[in-house]
Amino acid sequence: MRVYLSGPDVFFPNAVEIGQAKKAICARFGLEGVYPLDADFSGLLELSHPADVGYASFRLMVKLMDSCDLVIANMTPFRGPSMDVGTAVEIGYMHGCRKPVFGYTNAVADYADRVTPDGFTIEPFGLVDNCMVEGPVHEMGAIVVRHAAPAGEVYTCLDGFTECVRQAARLMLTRER
Repeated sequence: MRVYLSGPDVFFPNAVEIGQAKKAICARFGLEGVYPLDADFSGLLELSHPADVGYASFRLMVKLMDSCDLVIANMTPFRGPSMDVGTAVEIGYMHGCRKPVFGYTNAVADYADRVTPDGFTIEPFGLVDNCMVEGPVHEMGAIVVRHAAPAGEVYTCLDGFTECVRQAARLMLTRER
């Protein structure tokens, strides 16, 4: 089974190394990890307008997601109290394609506890993020794996990811029977 590895990891200075490590963890559980940086970006070199590069990148990610059987999403807060917005779109896309969605986060606090009160309603559901991104994980019969990463390792610790891969492999094998 091919697993699309969604998350803000592609923006990290060590993005390639993280992708390799995640793919190796997937392989240990009998899954093939597909990392966004695996895409063939060579066609983007001839594009001169930055927006065209962005739109072409979007199409490449959709093509990669279409080639996968499920997604494991890094839902760790990124650039604010919520998860990476691109990852949220990928969760919605895969759920809309009726493909299983799994997720993990290296932050254990509920979303409502991470948001600064501003006079607007905050979802009081006890979820790790907005119900629209955790809901597809729940629909799969899974849970968002919450792992308290050590200080300074919130973006590099792969223990929660490993537990999420274990959960996905177990549920997907049960589903195939």
